[in-house]
Amino acid sequence: MYNRNLRVHLIDTPGFDDTERSDVQVLQDIAHWLSTSFKHGIRLSGIIFIHRISDPRLTGSARRNLVMFKKLCGEKAYQSVVLVTSMWGKVSDAEGQDRERQLIETDNFWGLMCKKGSRVFRYHNSRESAIELVGYILSLHMTVTLDIQDEIVNNGREIDETSAAHELNAEIIRERKKHVAELATMKQQMEEAMTQRDEELQQHFKEEIDTLQDKIRKSAVEQQKLTETLKEVDRRKEEEFRAFRDQMAKERDQERQRYERERAEYRDSIARQEEALKQQREAELKRMAEHRASRAEMERKQEQYRKDMEERRRRDEERFKEIEETHRRTREEWEEKVARRKNSKSFLPHCLTYLPARPRCISNNYFIDRIILDEGGGLPRRYLWLGGSN
Repeated sequence: MYNRNLRVHLIDTPGFDDTERSDVQVLQDIAHWLSTSFKHGIRLSGIIFIHRISDPRLTGSARRNLVMFKKLCGEKAYQSVVLVTSMWGKVSDAEGQDRERQLIETDNFWGLMCKKGSRVFRYHNSRESAIELVGYILSLHMTVTLDIQDEIVNNGREIDETSAAHELNAEIIRERKKHVAELATMKQQMEEAMTQRDEELQQHFKEEIDTLQDKIRKSAVEQQKLTETLKEVDRRKEEEFRAFRDQMAKERDQERQRYERERAEYRDSIARQEEALKQQREAELKRMAEHRASRAEMERKQEQYRKDMEERRRRDEERFKEIEETHRRTREEWEEKVARRKNSKSFLPHCLTYLPARPRCISNNYFIDRIILDEGGGLPRRYLWLGGSN
């Protein structure tokens, strides 16, 4: 049973419809890993075969994958095989169940493996369903030896002598025969197009013939490559591993150089930003100092203006006091004159009212220093101007 203290290794293998590797290379890679791991005492606990339930039927590549999978495992390993359907979210339940039933009931598909002990599971793209698959395999408490491991390690066969290689070689021969037949048909149609002088059709057939010839040539190369011994495959894998290691080291060096370059650029950027901030801070401090100086100057001017206004108010108050004092003395003098005139014989029974006024110039030689209003005796109102020389 699966638990957190148990370490599980999942080995992902390429399919026989890989776009970057040929079927022969895929078989050699799988056979090399399985045989090498078996020699080092590594045993498999189970095998998982995944099929997309969204596919309406088993296509040529999917059928070839299934046939090669059966040849690699062998019937004795079917009890440890888990057949998994995925992509359930892309089909309806009824459609998915119908396709799943067809897979299970057809012997050429999954039927024979299910009869030999294989289990069918559904993967719903969740951690729980994945743990369910792995948990079932671990619950079997058994290890399995695949046919290709037994043939290569225990029986000492080369890869091309295994059942999987025989099946792949037969598939290559079938494909080559089909291509040869198609090539003959294309050449015949090409001759008919030449008779009709249809240049466009001739160009089309020429491209198709070139494609078929290229496929026939590649199948011959693949068939020849299938005869490589396990040592040759091992040597090629070592070379590929060294090339991969060198490539990884090169990429690591490039990554390190890129990191150092970006780090230096980042440091330079930080230094430029700090310098810009420093200049900005200095400019701000200078602006604040100028502002403080301007404010201090403004306060000084306001204080000077306040002092000037106080001094002016003080002078005005002193001047007003002098004027009031002058008016007071003038009034006293006038009252004294009025009192003397009351005692004299020329006194007029009039009521004279004295109105003080500020000195006011009325000519070049005289100025008004007193105003006397005559309001008595029923006489017409008149003003008496007491003046003096300037």
